[in-house]
Amino acid sequence: MFHGIITPIITPFHRDATQSINFEATTQLVEHLIQKGVSGVFILGSNGEFHTMSAEEKMQLTTHVVRVVNKRVPVFVGVGGCNFNEVIALAKHAKAVGADALSLVPPYFIRPTDDEIVDYFKRVGEAADLPMIVYNIPKNTGYPIEAGLLERLFQLPLVAGVKDSSGNEELLTSYLE
Repeated sequence: MFHGIITPIITPFHRDATQSINFEATTQLVEHLIQKGVSGVFILGSNGEFHTMSAEEKMQLTTHVVRVVNKRVPVFVGVGGCNFNEVIALAKHAKAVGADALSLVPPYFIRPTDDEIVDYFKRVGEAADLPMIVYNIPKNTGYPIEAGLLERLFQLPLVAGVKDSSGNEELLTSYLE
């Protein structure tokens, strides 16, 4: 389905009083990456500062990047968060504007059970009907996605991959096994 180098990008901001999104710089960055041959663009990850942005800003950035990319490469949109209704709204918006996939970090600040995490991914998938990448970043969520849980998530029809940012070789090896 997806292949190659899918590049997570920063979100450029203006150095103004509100630190508004710099859409001109975003366009330049996306164009540069596509010209250099990336296989996909991933917005609103941890380096994309998703945790500092409002839902409205996330939707504006998603709309802008999808328009700039114009189907030349897949666009992956980070929609994870703790507010489930906002996650669903972001996922539906990503689908509506033409994104190709979602990246979904499980809820952070709290420690949901494995069953709750599976339900979270299932419900987001049902709402958006887009392929999802499981984003494992335990330093920010407070817990890892263990291999057994990942196996359960891969049983969901729309879970298409994993982005592992744990830095844990043993965990990565257990994923491969």
